[in-house]
Amino acid sequence: MKKLMIVAAAAAAAAPAFAQDTGGSVLGDYGTYSSFGQCNAALAHVRNSQRANPSTRGSDYQSLSGSAFNRASLTTTRCEQTAAGSYQFVFYSGGFPDAAGDDEDQD
Repeated sequence: MKKLMIVAAAAAAAAPAFAQDTGGSVLGDYGTYSSFGQCNAALAHVRNSQRANPSTRGSDYQSLSGSAFNRASLTTTRCEQTAAGSYQFVFYSGGFPDAAGDDEDQD
């Protein structure tokens, strides 16, 4: 039993920092990546391209300035590891559920 608990603790520690949370939408059109670094580099490239060309953004983001779009994107889209072990872009329309400042007492 003790060995099982140690294995479970080691597995939890080895899990990625941003395992797939509930509520996010996997943006599968952008592909899958074998590492977080590859995914994050690709996301930065897509984000910069969309910042420069508003017509390539989602409809709710097309009217934003480049800097406003970048700020919004940094709080709604990130790379996460899926259950299959690959990394993909994941979008949260209301922002990340685990973001700092999401206090429940803010009504």
